[in-house]
Amino acid sequence: MIATLLFLSHPLLTETVNAVCYREDILVSVFFLLSFIYFAKIRAQKQTNARFIIYYTISCIAYCFALFSKEMAITLPLLLMLFDLFCASHNTIKSPSEISISAKVRRWILPYVGYAFIAGFYLLIRFIIFKNTFKIIETYPGNAFTMTKIVASYLKLLFIPLNLNADYYISETRVVSIPFILSVLLIVLTIFIIVRFYKKNSQITFFSLWFFIALLPVLDIIPIGNIMAERYLYLPIIGLCGAIGSLFSTYTFRKRALVIAGVILFSMQIGVVYRNGVWRDDTSLWLHTFKREPNSARSYGNLGNVFFRNKQYEEAIQMYKKSLTFKYSYPFIYYNLGVAYEKLGMTDKAIEAYRASISRLNENTLAFNNLGTIYHNQGLYNQAIEAYKQALLTNPYYPITHHNLGNTYEKIGDIEKALAEYAEALKIDNTYADVHNNIGVIYLKRGHTDEAIEAFRKAIQSKPDHKDAHYNLGITYAEKGLYEESLKEFNLAIKYNPEDFAALRDLGILYFKYKKDITKSLYYLNESLKLANDPVEINKLKEFINAELNSGK
Repeated sequence: MIATLLFLSHPLLTETVNAVCYREDILVSVFFLLSFIYFAKIRAQKQTNARFIIYYTISCIAYCFALFSKEMAITLPLLLMLFDLFCASHNTIKSPSEISISAKVRRWILPYVGYAFIAGFYLLIRFIIFKNTFKIIETYPGNAFTMTKIVASYLKLLFIPLNLNADYYISETRVVSIPFILSVLLIVLTIFIIVRFYKKNSQITFFSLWFFIALLPVLDIIPIGNIMAERYLYLPIIGLCGAIGSLFSTYTFRKRALVIAGVILFSMQIGVVYRNGVWRDDTSLWLHTFKREPNSARSYGNLGNVFFRNKQYEEAIQMYKKSLTFKYSYPFIYYNLGVAYEKLGMTDKAIEAYRASISRLNENTLAFNNLGTIYHNQGLYNQAIEAYKQALLTNPYYPITHHNLGNTYEKIGDIEKALAEYAEALKIDNTYADVHNNIGVIYLKRGHTDEAIEAFRKAIQSKPDHKDAHYNLGITYAEKGLYEESLKEFNLAIKYNPEDFAALRDLGILYFKYKKDITKSLYYLNESLKLANDPVEINKLKEFINAELNSGK
């Protein structure tokens, strides 16, 4: 019970619980524990073959789920071996001379074969079949000096969870320094205490080692994006909770000690409530992070995102620029900077930012795509096509780029290539309404009204409030003489966009020519006249309105 209360009360775990994007840490812990529990059931007592197979299968399946939730689960087989060594072996194993060779193999080798196979399968999938994604970010330089400081920092946060933060800046250390020496002393002291407990209660030793072993995958053995994060402790902290729970089950404590433990747990709960308040929204989180860690490139970048979402683009640009002054910032900050520049109409600076993003991260599909859009809008169609093709080389499954490339091909009159790109976009996302609408426009221009109607209907089915599809469908119905259906679609286009000049104009014309309703016709024509910007279009409308008025006399 003590272990459970400690796990529920520790403020270190608020990051994992509050951030949906870190649910992988919760999932890996759930499946990791499930796998461990069923392995422990196998070792708890002699099992029938049927029950052994059931428990072992559940444990292996849970381990597979844990690995594919997050790679931290790779350490489970090592922990299971330690469990056999420190815990299960004392209760269930006979003396070595009483055990046959086949029994030894069955007990010590066969159970681990399944876990080893699953681990090997995962590593094959993760690093060979699927592309390694470590190159998408610049990682902090890890070394023995730096990681020693980080392990010591984790130990400190376990027992003194103060000054918690969403991002930690760890200065690079390559020489022996006072902080490094203090970190080594803390780790050595911890190991000494763990060893001392071994003879009195091996479970305390096992759960203490759980913490260090479960932490191994995030100690920069393989480079990681964030060199230190609270969420990395979600699985390892189970070891601390288990060790303290075993401590309370081994020793009898006086009432005063229990009261102190209760006060500590209550204080931790206060810390949990406070941290939940910090995590209530992006603004409070990153302002708090920025104040606690002014050297955090991540906090500046995320504050920029907050300003961007609030349409404070100039402030967002300042935050992004500040983030880029730090040595280890994300390449995508340049991309975000480019988008902010675009919002302010500063296309030259946006192009420069996108190119900088690509130079740091050549596989930046979004930057290539946005470059293509700028070039398209500037009439530089060949450059736009080249940018879109580069985007598709890095990610051929991005439907927006296929759609944009199709638009550019259509603009230069290469309709067949445009249709081919639209078809590729629909292979990836068959509900892409804009693509269906664009295909319909091409069919309409070619006079294939039935195919156009089908395409526009698919666009509306995917997105019922797609105003352009409703308008285009209204035009197509009018061409086929289906005026009632055309009126309905024009009205829907106006419903979803009351300032749709073309829909108001055409609805007015339709009311006059088909319905002979001059009153409604004049109303819609005058409404469209208020929105018209083109002098030629204004003159045409005025002439049509005057003709209507004269015809009504």
